[in-house]
Amino acid sequence: MKYLFNILLLPFVFLSACEQNGNASNNPDTISIATFNISWLGDGIDDEIPRTDADYQRIANIISNLNPDIMGLQEIENDAAINKLLNYLPGYEFYIGKNGGNQNPCIIYKKGIEVSEQGEYTPLIVEPYKTRPGLIAKVRKGNFDFIMLVVHLKSTSRYDSTAELEQYSRELRKQQAELVNYWSDSVLSLKTEKDIIILGDFNDYPNRVTNPTLSSLAENSNLNFLTMDLKSCKFPILNGIDHIITSDNANKRYVVGSLRLYDFNSSMSETEIEKVSDHCPILVQLEVKTKDND
Repeated sequence: MKYLFNILLLPFVFLSACEQNGNASNNPDTISIATFNISWLGDGIDDEIPRTDADYQRIANIISNLNPDIMGLQEIENDAAINKLLNYLPGYEFYIGKNGGNQNPCIIYKKGIEVSEQGEYTPLIVEPYKTRPGLIAKVRKGNFDFIMLVVHLKSTSRYDSTAELEQYSRELRKQQAELVNYWSDSVLSLKTEKDIIILGDFNDYPNRVTNPTLSSLAENSNLNFLTMDLKSCKFPILNGIDHIITSDNANKRYVVGSLRLYDFNSSMSETEIEKVSDHCPILVQLEVKTKDND
């Protein structure tokens, strides 16, 4: 894995750097791509995290301030859940998976961005009811078209009450990472599409030394973790687990210094934060003027 060094991380307060320096995502020469795990975003019926209209509005404000062209979401219950959010984001459309139980992957994108629905990557369901599929889309803005895969890999959580259960969760996540790696290699081997973006909640980081689970992706010489050096916004001493990966060809379009973590925690109360997420969204920009080469 070739890592991207010397990234300028721009932590966000409530007003984003995009607003302060001109709206980068409205730039016709770039596409802004983001990922955000919105914990248990439900439809308002027996939700794991009950939310008011104000909570949905607050989440929408975060996305609006970040202002991505396209964003991969995780933990979206269904169409009704994402529509409750998009009521406050009228400029966006969506595409959602169906086989992730009440934690589906989803893509929202600005009207005008070309998105072709290509379906779910169901091999990532390595164990039913414990693991979720990926979501694949073909995307184009300007001269840049690419295939995007949104993932949410298996977590190691408080429900793993024994060392054996923790190890089992790691093994499931490792299997999923290997399948994502296989998917990437398969797409690139066809030589019809050189541009791949893989993003989402990986529940691990690529440079883990003890019990690594993302080694297959980290060691793939055709892939680049743009987010390798990111820290958790909730626990800054810990490495981040939300990532954006580019293929070599797509990486040539990366706008240096555009990797951004929107840390909304400082602008909200603990109660408000709990109704948003324990994750923060991240975003990168890629240029779209250069002629596509596939």
